[in-house]
Amino acid sequence: MHGRRLLVALAVLVVPGTLLLAPIAILTGTTDAFGGKARTASVATADLPPSARKDLVSIFGPKVKKFGLRVTRAALVNPENERSARGTHLAIYVEPTGAYTPQDYIDGTVDVSRVFLPYVFQRWKGLHSFDVCQEPHPEVDNRLSPAPETQIFASRAGSKKIDWPTVDVATLVADSNAEAAAAGAARAVPFSLFVAKHLEITPAYQAAAGDTTTGDTPATTPAYG
Repeated sequence: MHGRRLLVALAVLVVPGTLLLAPIAILTGTTDAFGGKARTASVATADLPPSARKDLVSIFGPKVKKFGLRVTRAALVNPENERSARGTHLAIYVEPTGAYTPQDYIDGTVDVSRVFLPYVFQRWKGLHSFDVCQEPHPEVDNRLSPAPETQIFASRAGSKKIDWPTVDVATLVADSNAEAAAAGAARAVPFSLFVAKHLEITPAYQAAAGDTTTGDTPATTPAYG
């Protein structure tokens, strides 16, 4: 049943709700919906990751396999949330291929994120922002676009604020909440962590982050599988 997710052409991209409040810029020098600088001129495709799912899977599939995960949906999208070879936001979704515990999800907020960050920004200089979602096991939720169990979002500037080799879950939670408080409703956050509420009450999460919780369920916008 989990193979159904791999066939979806139009699904749901989960992004932090504050991103939706940022105006989509059309003029050079203004801020786009993903917290980067919008440009009227096209970004060189050599400075961007591929937009096709199969190409992204070929890059990142082997990197997440060791965690018992596989890439389900993946897309490079533009500020209008359309798959585009000149988009500047990269969205990756992964799901478990076998047994995957709450501890695995909590550990994954760090370990899986390190697969991508800061790597994606170092490799592709034109990329403005990135997010990765850990999805439910397909035996738990086999919908084409299930609500994520965890999500890490980072703009290029936001990623630079994190010491990825040494960061732990508690620090990610604290930094995410601090960025949300600083941004308020007026601007896009440069970094955020979301953890599903049912995971936040598990011993695995509380051992890592105590009683400090992450933000509300992320809002959804159209995206591509």
